[in-house]
Amino acid sequence: MIKIFLLLISLVTGIIFGSDLAGNQGYVLFSVANQTVEMSFTTLIFLVFSLLIVLFWFEFVLRKLFTLSYSVQNWVSSRKYKKARKLTNDGLMKLLEGDWKQAEKLVIKGASHSDAPLINYLAAAESAQGRGDVESRDCYLQQAATFDSDHLATTLTRVKLQYRQGQYEEALASLQELIDEHPHNAILLSLLKDSYLQLQDWQALLRLLPALKRVKAITKKEAHSLEINAECGLMAYIAAQKGSDGLLAHWHSLSRVTRQQTPLITCLIKELIARHADSEAYAILRKNLKKQPDEKLISLVPKLSLPDYHPVIFKLQDLLRYNENNPVIHSILGQLYFREGKWTDARQHFERALAARPDVTDYAWLVDTLEKLNESSIANSVSREALKLALPVSPLSPS
Repeated sequence: MIKIFLLLISLVTGIIFGSDLAGNQGYVLFSVANQTVEMSFTTLIFLVFSLLIVLFWFEFVLRKLFTLSYSVQNWVSSRKYKKARKLTNDGLMKLLEGDWKQAEKLVIKGASHSDAPLINYLAAAESAQGRGDVESRDCYLQQAATFDSDHLATTLTRVKLQYRQGQYEEALASLQELIDEHPHNAILLSLLKDSYLQLQDWQALLRLLPALKRVKAITKKEAHSLEINAECGLMAYIAAQKGSDGLLAHWHSLSRVTRQQTPLITCLIKELIARHADSEAYAILRKNLKKQPDEKLISLVPKLSLPDYHPVIFKLQDLLRYNENNPVIHSILGQLYFREGKWTDARQHFERALAARPDVTDYAWLVDTLEKLNESSIANSVSREALKLALPVSPLSPS
């Protein structure tokens, strides 16, 4: 625009002053060394004007050439990027289809001109693991790290692949490198949780639970289930390392609220029974048998090996005052009476249990009790009832 403006000014100036200069052109003399050049002033103006036009034209040609070159370069680059994008898309589709070899080939081929080479190398790492080539997987992950400024995406992908490969210790080590920088990342915390579960690091899992709940990586129900699982796992570990005394010391170190949870009481009693600490197990069990006790706790009674079952029987009979038709209590009383050889009492309780709800195990106990009482015909009849309950109902059988 400036160049055109200058030309217009020159043109207008020539028109205005041209007529005045036509009759009085004057002259201009140039002397260089021994050479002199003389011309009229009008001729000089014309030459300057012509030179400007030539320069402007030359610049215009050069600009067009450079613009053409840049356009060609852009076209070539655009074509490469489009091709890389297509290769990447096709590779990701193959990855989803499980064609690991073809997926790896396509995403790597498209990585050099990809808009997001990080995705290409991460996809290549997953494809390599799909082929079972862990060495290539790690190589691709290293290349991906060069495009990932904080290494979060690359590390999380590495951990997922290591976890799927069963490399739980390696996955945990990778996660611990990031936890300080990203303490509120839900995916990272969830992967930590899964790694602790696989490695049975119960104490670490218990310490992690508050963070998991804060970022809402798990529901309240899942948190409760994880807490029970971790506490039971920790009790099993302590019992294996320190025996029943160490287990009881750990139990009493827990909060009162924790010690009131029936699933944990069940785990404790099972661990004590497994280590022949039946008296200690019964003391804790008896303490927790209240007016409306949990049936899971009552079901543990027959597993106890006690020198005298009368206190247990008395306690269970006392519980029947609050729920006289409880089938679990009747079943357990029947088993204890059977163990003591009191067949008639055992029969009564098994029949009361079955009247409340049919159960194959109670039918089996009742059959054994009836045989002890020499009532084989009734035992056979009960066996047929148990068989009907055990076998699936045929759709063609009459109801």
